[in-house]
Amino acid sequence: MIDALAEPETLLVFGVLAVRTSRAGVSASDQVRSTPYVTPFGLMRATSLSRDVVEAAAARLKRAGLLEVLVDDERGYESWRVSEAALAAATTESVGVGSRTGRG
Repeated sequence: MIDALAEPETLLVFGVLAVRTSRAGVSASDQVRSTPYVTPFGLMRATSLSRDVVEAAAARLKRAGLLEVLVDDERGYESWRVSEAALAAATTESVGVGSRTGRG
């Protein structure tokens, strides 16, 4: 999952998506609102990357299970948001990394 973030463009796209769509730090009263999806055009504006680069980065993030996808068949593009479940799972898996498991 983390390997998907190795390329700078993918990390940049993920960072923008995380900032725009993460519910972390949102108050309980605001959580009733739906989490937005970000279009490729919004990512192009935010990152100055081309559409091809944005879509390739999103494809890597999708394969890694880090994104939720909303397909707009009428307009012919996808929109994305960060998968909170994937982030929670990654956080849970990383707990204890580097910690001592035994006593000596």
